[in-house]
Amino acid sequence: MRRLTPALIVAAAALSHPAVALADCPPGSWFCADEAQAPAQPPPEADTLPPPPPAVEVVEEEEEALPPPPARPAPHVRRSQPPVVIYQPAPQQPQIVQQQPAQTQIIIVAPGARTHVVRRHHPAVRVTPPPPPPPPARVMTAPARLRTPIVAPAKRRWQPEWGLNLRLQGLSIGGSERHDNGQGPHPDAGMGGFGLGLRYRPVPAFAVEGSFDIIGGTDYNGFDRVETPFSLSGLLYVNPRSRAQFYLTGGVHWSSATVQSENADPRLSPNPDGNNFSAEYSYFGGQGGIGLEFRVSRRLALNIDALAFIRKRTDDNAETGPAEFIDSSSGRTTNTSGGGLFRGGLTFWW
Repeated sequence: MRRLTPALIVAAAALSHPAVALADCPPGSWFCADEAQAPAQPPPEADTLPPPPPAVEVVEEEEEALPPPPARPAPHVRRSQPPVVIYQPAPQQPQIVQQQPAQTQIIIVAPGARTHVVRRHHPAVRVTPPPPPPPPARVMTAPARLRTPIVAPAKRRWQPEWGLNLRLQGLSIGGSERHDNGQGPHPDAGMGGFGLGLRYRPVPAFAVEGSFDIIGGTDYNGFDRVETPFSLSGLLYVNPRSRAQFYLTGGVHWSSATVQSENADPRLSPNPDGNNFSAEYSYFGGQGGIGLEFRVSRRLALNIDALAFIRKRTDDNAETGPAEFIDSSSGRTTNTSGGGLFRGGLTFWW
């Protein structure tokens, strides 16, 4: 612009000079005619207008990959507004999306120089990665004295058991009254005793028992009797998984008895010492009944049962000697007898 100002002044002066001369020349003056006819001369080269500035060449710098190199902006260039940050929640994990503003072009024009286009690149849209997962929870083990392990109870497999049964027992003999004809038990008849049995239980529902008993008292005929039966029985448990277990029992027994009396009797023989009369009997028979076993613990049980038995004499005098039982009214005799036995006791299992 400074170069154009003197040239414009000179041009204005040249154009205004003939007008002034024509205006001041009187008619018929020679110099006015010369001035009027003188051709217009071009202005000196020194005062001519300067050539127009060269064409503006726009050079676009190639876009560079992120991140852009640090550029030193011109002092008069106004910086763009900072980018807008938009937080957009996601259904599962939040993400922060940064919106990319419009690209800004800055054009710097300098006289006699090339025009540069500086293109500033704002950061591209960046998706902030989700936050790292929280650290795993720390599991602390309680001391052994505070831990209570939860263990599912395993189904216990049955193991064969052995048991020792200790019991008391009482014997029921015939009726309760003796008739006038001599029929019925003696008024003082009554017997009782104790015994023990060894049981083996191979399976939950069945057991085998061998037992030995001692029973004494006054028998059906009024004689003093001591009897020692040995029995072999089987026990069938109805509900072996319960605490209170019902069972059925049955078996056979062998027994020997010794009877004596102070009074003479045809069924008794005098003793060698001559004081009392006595006899020896042997029996074989069977028994059966029902019982209940209540498990107090795994190793201890209570037992009660009731048996009925029947037997027959098997000693040498059973066929040749007098019969054990005589019906005085009818005269019939027999060596077969029976009765009831009630037992109760304890069983120790291992």
